[in-house]
Amino acid sequence: MVLWTAIALAGVAYIVYKLFFSAKNGKPEILKKDWKKDTVYLYQFPRAKALPNLSPFCLKIETFLRANKIPYEVCPLLMGRSQYGLLPFVELNGEHIADSQIIMDRLQKHFNVKQLDNPKDRAIARAIDRMMDSHTFLLQYQYKLIDNDNSLVEIAFRDGGFPEAILPIIVPPMAYMMRRKASQKVAGSIGKLSDDNYKDLLRKDYDAYQTLLGQQKFMFGDEISAADCTLFGQLATTIYLPINNYAKEVLKEEYPKLVQYCDRIRDTVFGKDFTSE
Repeated sequence: MVLWTAIALAGVAYIVYKLFFSAKNGKPEILKKDWKKDTVYLYQFPRAKALPNLSPFCLKIETFLRANKIPYEVCPLLMGRSQYGLLPFVELNGEHIADSQIIMDRLQKHFNVKQLDNPKDRAIARAIDRMMDSHTFLLQYQYKLIDNDNSLVEIAFRDGGFPEAILPIIVPPMAYMMRRKASQKVAGSIGKLSDDNYKDLLRKDYDAYQTLLGQQKFMFGDEISAADCTLFGQLATTIYLPINNYAKEVLKEEYPKLVQYCDRIRDTVFGKDFTSE
């Protein structure tokens, strides 16, 4: 038992170093040496059981690839990161492309993905994308990770293939580090506010999305847009996450149209592939 504890603690130290302190290489190495022309290699966290990925940004990109029938291969990574220190990143024709909004923009251009016709719709789509990834994401994170127990981190490590025996040792310190880092990001980006303030801001965001959706099938009609992929990535990793939290509860209780909207995208894009259980 002492040996296993020592190994687990050493593992924690290594993971903490890699995730929080290791320097990122400015010029990334191409990992897929035998790449195929115009195949996207999607590097993301190992898939979860309840949904394709716990990361809203990884799910966003995979949803976009599937919705637009772009050929791709998933390349699971646990410790590796992009040139900017994040996941996901993709490799396309021997080129490393990082950051989900940059990835999506490049893929749209490379594969000639149909754009929204109306300039005003394109402006609204841009606003949805940035509001969701830069504001709503952090508010949801407040309740999925910061103001919650260690369940999210435990699921991530369990689905990532870590032995069950070491989870009680490795999860608490990792959850502490992740919670601390997330708290700093929320405070720096949104403000160090009261719980009531966070809840009010989150509901205002949900109100906006539900109003924009209206009675439409998807955000801009009958076809899934890039903005839908962003919205789905963030909402789905809250709604279908197998842990209770305020964001999930308020969506299910007060925003049924958004839940039904996510169900439609899930069934249209992933079908039975959405879960691995």
